[in-house]
Amino acid sequence: MIPSEWKNYLEEHILLKNEELHLIDINVNNGNVDIPVIKRTTRTRRTVSRLTIGIVTENSVAPPNKLVKVFTSPKVRKQLTLSDEMYEWIRNGWLIREYRFEKDERTVKSEQYRMGYALFRYQQSMQKQEVEEKKQLIHEWKTRWEDTNGTGEGKDTLRSELLDILENRLNRIADEGQRFIEGQVEKMETVNSSWRFRKQLLFLHFLVALYQIATVEHHYDWKQIGARYYRKIGGSKEFDSYKKDFLEEVERILERPLHLLGLASLGTITPIFFSGSMSGEKVTYSYGSVHATTDLAVFTDTFQTSAEVLWLVENRGVLTRMAYEEEFLLDSRSFVLGIDGQLRSAHRQLIGNLVPFVKQVIIWTDVDEAGLTIAKEVFQVTKNEQVLTKWVVPPLEIVTDIEQFEARYKQSIQDRKEEQEQEIGGVGYWKNWIKL
Repeated sequence: MIPSEWKNYLEEHILLKNEELHLIDINVNNGNVDIPVIKRTTRTRRTVSRLTIGIVTENSVAPPNKLVKVFTSPKVRKQLTLSDEMYEWIRNGWLIREYRFEKDERTVKSEQYRMGYALFRYQQSMQKQEVEEKKQLIHEWKTRWEDTNGTGEGKDTLRSELLDILENRLNRIADEGQRFIEGQVEKMETVNSSWRFRKQLLFLHFLVALYQIATVEHHYDWKQIGARYYRKIGGSKEFDSYKKDFLEEVERILERPLHLLGLASLGTITPIFFSGSMSGEKVTYSYGSVHATTDLAVFTDTFQTSAEVLWLVENRGVLTRMAYEEEFLLDSRSFVLGIDGQLRSAHRQLIGNLVPFVKQVIIWTDVDEAGLTIAKEVFQVTKNEQVLTKWVVPPLEIVTDIEQFEARYKQSIQDRKEEQEQEIGGVGYWKNWIKL
């Protein structure tokens, strides 16, 4: 008879449907046990496989790393070359050798190796240990944030607003962290869920570090964030591996460029290209050229336009082509804003400034998955203003319903993908789209 732990493991994880262990005919051979497996139907019973196991349930020696890496679950099946080492692995309960038979119950159809019960127990203990380590790391981060929370006080209204947003997000993450510690959730979802845990955790420390330095320093550079937080040699480099990802994620959370939170010397100012009439408190733009402003300008000024039609186009090439038709822009009172392939926080801010002044918005993007995403994201920015919104769909037509737009675009994506510049149409088309 085999130990009950082995029997339960084999029945739950190794046997297929309608299969059972035929324990009457087990055979002990050099410390290993051969167990026939039979399959029953209403009229027949036949031997379908044989399992060779070692009946060890507890093992004082850890399994080899190569086994731990390859056999990550009982479902893994591998064909390996039998050797003295393999016999030892089977004897230690780390592996199971499985023969599958043809219908004659004798001819071997396949030979494969599966995870043994001792290895299964080891993997379970490692996973449990990993979960406990993650909980401890989240607890340490949460304690760090609780010691920091409430110390933020911006030196100006905008800084205070951004610190409040960051503080609220950190409190939400801390709440989820507590649920994670208590076992109520299996992973952190309030942080970018596509990241691995270690990257998520480092980002959480980055958020606290950013909050800390932004409350005491009017201007600071990238290296100061880590140096002030960790206060050790090499601390300034702790966040370097994910610099780009972390900066983009924080800007997504804040919906503002980090210049406004005091981060200087990044060397990255995001330009925003457009054509048409626009004015702010500090600057005025007129028809006649492609103009450019910056993300910093958009968040430190308030803009308005005399235009009646706001064109939101994905590609700079289309913007340039439309800007060339100065007479059309003047006559139709159009303003063309280039999204440049990615809807950033500065684009959202500028669109939010301009939409209340126009009568209609025309969204025009590439016919691909990215274009569909951009068009839907833009609509999320404009829809609350109750402005007439139109979408350009192949073949150079206009729709005014978001569901109809999605259906047309998805069908067009399946049929063929095309960049926006491939079919620009011309002034005649553009005028007609405005009238529809």
